Amino acid sequence: MEIDLQSALKIADIQRRLLTFEADPETGEAILADAAELLNADAAMAAWLNEGTPLLVTWNAGPGIEEYFFRTFAGVDRDGNIRSTDPDLDNVNLTRRQMGSGVYHESAFAGRSMVENAAFHRDAFRPAGMNHVMGMTTRLAVGEAVFAMGYASADAPALAGGRTEIILNLLLPAFAHRFETLDQQARNAERLQRAIDESDMNVTVRDDQREGDSGSRAFLTLPLPGPDAGYLAISPPDAATLAARLAEHFGLTKRQTDIARCLLDGLSTKDAAVRMGISLNTARRHCEAVLNRTGASRRGELNRLARSLTAPPEPSSE
Repeated sequence: MEIDLQSALKIADIQRRLLTFEADPETGEAILADAAELLNADAAMAAWLNEGTPLLVTWNAGPGIEEYFFRTFAGVDRDGNIRSTDPDLDNVNLTRRQMGSGVYHESAFAGRSMVENAAFHRDAFRPAGMNHVMGMTTRLAVGEAVFAMGYASADAPALAGGRTEIILNLLLPAFAHRFETLDQQARNAERLQRAIDESDMNVTVRDDQREGDSGSRAFLTLPLPGPDAGYLAISPPDAATLAARLAEHFGLTKRQTDIARCLLDGLSTKDAAVRMGISLNTARRHCEAVLNRTGASRRGELNRLARSLTAPPEPSSE
């Protein structure tokens, strides 16, 4: 089948938009609409996950398909498959995801008699004008991304003549690349946030390399991958944070916590006494009490001990 110039330009435009797609429903619906019109479909639907949230948009299909999918949604299994309370739809979804990226006619997943007798077809697809379906899909870490074209009749020229399959195969590389990239970015972002939450350091994500309002200087600032991703600013925990950890773990008094902060700031006993407004002898007694309670023999050991305390102790269940 030959593709005329006007169709080729439309295909190139859809490819370009797919490659810059940010997974927002409005843009997805617009791309779906243009692809459906190019393929002379009667209706169309698209579904994907955006950072773990299932999204579904339709074109010329009404609300029935979306309502049915969300009504029968049964969560995600340990293998990343999206499950359905409709056993026929569940089987189709499992089969399609296991087959991986590609362009498929519905006959690849189920026989026609099964499709026509299935609740998802009877209650959702057929009333929406998607009596016969061909689409492109790509497997994601959880679920998949799908763009599906629907036709009222199996004899629809674009479907029967192979135009739909040919053009979807031309769109598939851009479609699969973009959704796989977005999926990888989402998983990287999740890993990064988990690492930040578990870090013993003060870690923040900034829009640029400028220092924060507090004036504290980052120990390390790393550019994150990707355009407009920002910078990862890393600094050791400050003395106040470390002193609070010691207080939490060893039951230090308010004065002992204050003197611990002075020691962690590198102050001498004399300078600590001046900062706290107490006598030198009193400051010495507080220093000795901190070292005795924590078991540290000297100030350097106190600093290492405080840095090793990454979280307060778990509360007792009794």
